[in-house]
Amino acid sequence: MPTGPNPPSPSNAALRISLNVMLGAAIADAVFLVALLVALALGGRAAAGVPGALYAFGFIYLLYLAAKGAMDRRWGWSYLALIAVTLGPIGAVVGERRMRARLPTAAPPETPTERPTRKDERKAAAERRRADR
Repeated sequence: MPTGPNPPSPSNAALRISLNVMLGAAIADAVFLVALLVALALGGRAAAGVPGALYAFGFIYLLYLAAKGAMDRRWGWSYLALIAVTLGPIGAVVGERRMRARLPTAAPPETPTERPTRKDERKAAAERRRADR
């Protein structure tokens, strides 16, 4: 969805997809954060170079996704502030859960449609061929 001066409001399905992307990015960033903390605890500052860079990249990506969603009017700017204040994954997960709880649940279909099995389709086709002869 392009960001423009007045983008249309997203549907609930589009918002769910955006929240899934945010949750996935937050989980990946949380893994990077744990790797950074473990590297700091075990190896000191020298061992934290790569995990630190990965965590920083994930944090910036979370900020980008939150800003993009706010510009597209999927959520408010407060979500971006929540991610920035909590330094990433914790705020992203908390905000995602709160927004998902506000979404109406998708209603299941009223009556399940009975589809004929492949075997029944073959029998019906054979009967139609016999009737055409």
